[in-house]
Amino acid sequence: MYFFKIKYCICISIVGFCLLSCDSETEVAKDYIYFGGEIVNPHTDYIVLFKDNKQKDTIYLDKNNQFSHRVEGLKEGLYSFRHNPEYQLVLLEKGDSILLRLNTLEFDESLVFTGRGSRKNNFLIDMFLQNELEREDLEKRRVKQTPRQFKKEQDSLYNIRLKRFNSLTDKYEFSDLSKKICKSSFEYDFYSRYEMFLYRYQYSKMKNMDASIGFPEDFFDYKKQLNFNDDDLMRLYSYNRFLNHYFTNSSYTKYMNQKSFSKSKVEYTLYKLDLVDSMIQHSYIKNNLLRGITTNFILDNKNDYTSQKVLNHYLSISSDEKFQTELVKLAKSTARLKPDNIIPDQDLISSNGEMTKLSSLFEKPVTALYFWSIERKDHYIKAHKKTNYLSKIYPEIDFIGINTDDEQTDNWLKTIKRHNYNLDREYEFKFPKCSSDELVIHYTNKVILVDQDGKIINPNADLFSPFFEKQLMNYSSLATIQKQKTVLD
Repeated sequence: MYFFKIKYCICISIVGFCLLSCDSETEVAKDYIYFGGEIVNPHTDYIVLFKDNKQKDTIYLDKNNQFSHRVEGLKEGLYSFRHNPEYQLVLLEKGDSILLRLNTLEFDESLVFTGRGSRKNNFLIDMFLQNELEREDLEKRRVKQTPRQFKKEQDSLYNIRLKRFNSLTDKYEFSDLSKKICKSSFEYDFYSRYEMFLYRYQYSKMKNMDASIGFPEDFFDYKKQLNFNDDDLMRLYSYNRFLNHYFTNSSYTKYMNQKSFSKSKVEYTLYKLDLVDSMIQHSYIKNNLLRGITTNFILDNKNDYTSQKVLNHYLSISSDEKFQTELVKLAKSTARLKPDNIIPDQDLISSNGEMTKLSSLFEKPVTALYFWSIERKDHYIKAHKKTNYLSKIYPEIDFIGINTDDEQTDNWLKTIKRHNYNLDREYEFKFPKCSSDELVIHYTNKVILVDQDGKIINPNADLFSPFFEKQLMNYSSLATIQKQKTVLD
């Protein structure tokens, strides 16, 4: 995890951005900070720094892909900085003069800070990366330990983090806020692991697996120190991840011994919304959780009536009008994307610059529409490789790639030509935001399958799912039968 300890030099000539003076008491007392740096291989010519809806700054890169900005009226705490489509956190306090450097090809892994305030931020990004690696390992292993074994392993990993945190804060002067956020960055990640383990352990009991071994008495000690309304942590990834796991567990436990999880999904979701509403008073934290719960239900649900039921309940307890409008729109779009409905027509631009309609593309018995962005190179390379392979196996199915980027026509054309993609099967949305909303493109692997008449066969297939090819086999067989009937008629 120390690969980002790289020496580099960024030269930004602005008056007042002098790191040599950053240790003075006068600087610390001032109500502003300096924030600057360099973006290697930038996607856009700006970054956005924001804490909430009231404090949001757009900062433009210069010709050397560098930026510098003075943040006035600073409210100390965690901020998000975004360079589309990626974003990360930075902890800002009065007197800080922070420089960052990152390469968009490895956004999180390459991110490093220098200047006053850099140590706490390098610690945070290090914890973020370490958390990601260990959580991926847990995901792969599923539930293969007893609760006692799991706790012993996690305690060992936690003590390594705690030792490093204590060593850093003993050697360097950290504010109380910095100490709290840095410690919480790994503490809440461990809390979330316990919640994740508990969920899978309980689920394994319902599957009649061996769950005879109980939990150690101190397994849930972490719950004694939880704060569900912590303003300082409201942007912290590990904190929000924990809250999601906690409320999922608490809601699931209520129904696990009464009904099957799948059949009680509506009641479970309603209860989960009410639990969040009753336990959280902080409006930002509450509204984000309510939004996430409702969004996931609408996207996964196939019944318009139950989707509306959950949506109505969400609207009755949410106080964020922007989120409310967003979810009402999402529910309407999702309702239109049901099997046997005609897919909403969209305006497209072809590789030769001509305007065309989505409805004009359905020439084969089945068409698979997949979506990609220039800003996610690893995804679009894998997606095109996969669809190229599938198109040879299933000739009855037409695979069409649609670019979702906003105002990227020149770069899009360069990309598809550079990779020698089939130009007859490549398009981009003329109105990316509107089309993405109407077709509910909320995840990159989404595929929409339609028949020759534009009727939706499957609105939410997953290009990289292990079940996707099985679905294609069925659709291909149906297409062959339909073709034979057409010939006989």
